[in-house]
Amino acid sequence: MSPCRAASGLLQSVLMDRSWINTRLFSKAHLDGVSEFMKFVFERFDENAEILCPCRKCLNQVCLDKGHVEDHLYIHGMVSTYTRWINHGEPLEGIITENRSHSDEQLGFNDDVGLNQDVDDDPNDGIPEMVKELFNPEDEASATKSMFAALLEEMKHELYPGATYTRFSFVVKLLHIKSFYRISNIAFNAILKLISSAFPKCSILASYQEAKKLIRALGLGYDSIHVCPNNCVLFRKAHEKLDKCPVCGASRWKDTNGRKKIPAKVLRHFRLIPRLKRIFSSKKISELAQWHKLKRKAVENELSHLLMAWKEFDRKYQWFAEDARNIRLGLATDGFNPFGKMSSSYSMWPVFLIPYNFPPWVCMDQSNFMMGVLIPGKECPGKDFDVFLEPIIEELLELWKGVPTTDTLTGKSFDLHAAVIWCIHDYPALSTMSGRVTRGYYACVRCDKNPCSKRIRNKICYSDNRRYLERDNPWRNSKDFNGKIEKRDKPEEFSMEELM
Repeated sequence: MSPCRAASGLLQSVLMDRSWINTRLFSKAHLDGVSEFMKFVFERFDENAEILCPCRKCLNQVCLDKGHVEDHLYIHGMVSTYTRWINHGEPLEGIITENRSHSDEQLGFNDDVGLNQDVDDDPNDGIPEMVKELFNPEDEASATKSMFAALLEEMKHELYPGATYTRFSFVVKLLHIKSFYRISNIAFNAILKLISSAFPKCSILASYQEAKKLIRALGLGYDSIHVCPNNCVLFRKAHEKLDKCPVCGASRWKDTNGRKKIPAKVLRHFRLIPRLKRIFSSKKISELAQWHKLKRKAVENELSHLLMAWKEFDRKYQWFAEDARNIRLGLATDGFNPFGKMSSSYSMWPVFLIPYNFPPWVCMDQSNFMMGVLIPGKECPGKDFDVFLEPIIEELLELWKGVPTTDTLTGKSFDLHAAVIWCIHDYPALSTMSGRVTRGYYACVRCDKNPCSKRIRNKICYSDNRRYLERDNPWRNSKDFNGKIEKRDKPEEFSMEELM
C-alpha cells in the first residue's frame, strides 16, 4: 500500500470536524484541534522542516519551525477560513498526496493548486483527461473540422513502445522546463536532436517550431499585429493592407522599400474570449469559478474573498451578479526589461487580466494570470497606450454583451459575460492607463478643481488638507498650521462629462 493511500485514513478522521477553528482560544476543543493539526503536519513533513504558519497573525505567509507554529496556533488561533490545509499537504478533494521536492513545486508539477489532482503519480499529469474534457462530444460528426480532433489523435502516440509518457505530454513538460529555466530556442532544438539520436525508437519532434504547432490546438497561440513605428495605428481591419501609416506616413516595414516585408514593430495579442470559455470546458475548473457563490462560507468581520469588493458593482448591475459564472477581471500592467540588465533602456509592457472568481488560493496563483497583449519596446507607450489596447477593448465589449458558452458542469449553454472591475498599477502607470496628469500641480486625483498644491521653494507640496475635515472640526479654526483659519470646502473632482 502506498503512503498516499495509507494516509487517507488520517485525512478522513481530520476532515470529520474542524469547527474547533472558530472556537474560543484555550478551550478544550481548540487545544485538541491544534494537537490534531500538529499530528497531521508531523505525518507529512520531516522533523526539521519549516512550514507555513496558518495562525491569524502569519496568515500562511511566514515559514517557521513546527514548535513556533504550534505556539502561534495556541496564542493566536488558526485563521478561520483555512478549513482545507492545502499549504500543508492536503488536496482540495480526494486523499493526501505524497510529499514532493521543492524543485518539483517550482516547476508546477505538484497538485496543490487544485486544478489537476490525481490519486496516483501519473507522469502525464492528467493532460489527456483535460484535453478530452475540452473536446465537445457534440462535434464528433464534424470531428475532422474540430481543432481538437488532431490533438486527440496525437495523444494516442506513445513516446516509445511501452513508455509511460505520451509524446504530447512529454513535449508539454519539455516546453514547461524551457520556459521556466529560460532555455534558448537553439539550445532547445539541440536537446531535441540529442534525444532523437540517443533514442532512435523515441517518437520526438524535431524542432521548437514543431512543438509550438503541436500545442497550438489548445488555443495557446497569439496574433501578431503590425504597429506604426510611431504608435499611431495598428495595421488591422481597414489598415491591414497598407504599407504606410495613414496618420504620419511612416513605413510599416524596417526596409523602406518593403521588399523583405519585415515589420518595424509587432504587437502580440493573446485572445481572451477562448481562454475564458475554456474555463467552463472543464468540470473541475468550472466549479472553482463559481466557488464564491456555491461553496464560500461567509465569516463575520473577516475578508475571505474579494467578493466583498464587488458589492457596489453588483448593486449597479444586478443582472451581471445573478449568474456566478460571469467573470470579474482585474487588469494589471507594468514595464519590464526582458534582457535583465539595468544598463539597457529597452522595456516591454505586458498587460495581464486576472479572473477573480476563483478561490483565494487559486485566484492569485501565477497560472491564473492571462496575458492580453505584449506591447513592444523600446520605450514606454505613454499616451499611445490606448492604441495597443484596441484588441482587448473589442473583446471586452463583446464579452459585456455576452458570448455563447457551454458549461460542462451543468451540460447547458449560457451567455458568458465579463467585466474589468479595477486596474492594478503604480502611480506613474495611472497616467499611462487613464491619460490624466499625475505630476505637477494637478497630480492629485482627488482635488481636480482648486487643488491643494502650492510651490514651496523648489518643490510642489500639498498642504491645505484641512479642507477635507468636517465644518465644525476645531482644527479648521486653529492658526497653528499656516497662520490662517480654513473655511474653504474640500476640492471637487471632475465629473464624467468634464473628464470626457
